[in-house]
Amino acid sequence: MRQITISGNVGKEPTVNNTQGGMQVANFSVAVRRNRPDNNGEYGTDWFRCSVWGKRATTIEKFYHKGSHVTVTGDFEASEYNGSTQLGVNVSDFDLPDNSNHDNTQSSNNNQTSQAKFSNQGMQIDVSDSDLPF
Repeated sequence: MRQITISGNVGKEPTVNNTQGGMQVANFSVAVRRNRPDNNGEYGTDWFRCSVWGKRATTIEKFYHKGSHVTVTGDFEASEYNGSTQLGVNVSDFDLPDNSNHDNTQSSNNNQTSQAKFSNQGMQIDVSDSDLPF
């Protein structure tokens, strides 16, 4: 099994279609920024085509919108099309965007409360590449 988790921004509004067998599928793309800059100091972007099947396709259509920050997990696929590699994820799990379940006031209040719990701890955590196990 080739499973992958990606986190990025939805590229365009998801589309929901029905297959000949009557199953729904939501298709959308996610732009993922690369972690390291290239030789010119610019960060590249990888695009992933994502598909969600069944009843969860309507959830995607309702909550995912162009520009939403999302995290999805699923089976990784790579295929060749017209000489370029196409990256895809057959999504098995996903997180809803942060603002999908709360109005702005409630979300703002929750963020302030959450940040207050960790403020004024007096310690800064510095992590360098040599500290990482990979």
